[in-house]
Amino acid sequence: MASSTGKRGSEKVMAAWKARILTEASVKEIGAALDKSPAKIEGATFVGGENPTGFRLSLAYDGDYGPWCGNDILFWLKWHQSHGGAPRPPRIIINGIPFPDLVRMELDFGHVEEHVPSFVEDVAGELAAVGLRA
Repeated sequence: MASSTGKRGSEKVMAAWKARILTEASVKEIGAALDKSPAKIEGATFVGGENPTGFRLSLAYDGDYGPWCGNDILFWLKWHQSHGGAPRPPRIIINGIPFPDLVRMELDFGHVEEHVPSFVEDVAGELAAVGLRA
């Protein structure tokens, strides 16, 4: 029986399957947003092998650019509204309170379900090594 949109169940399942893979256009959209951002890219990792399903991005903002991370989070939210995926909350570390010297942020685009080492884990490990808690 056809649904109100006219697609059969199998077509919907296949559309969902194809949507889990990052497209070249969706990755170019991320690149264009990064070109506008003052963030320094500290790491970028695709997951999913030959047909990537997700992308983890580590960004750093120094000095007066710290508040810009809010603009990049807004882009990340809008990207997920358009392209889907399984967004996990951004991981953010702020160095210097109340006036941040450095803001580090990690964003996952698409489906990043497998364990990918992150800068948050690295920083937490360094703090534990000197006897501090993250």
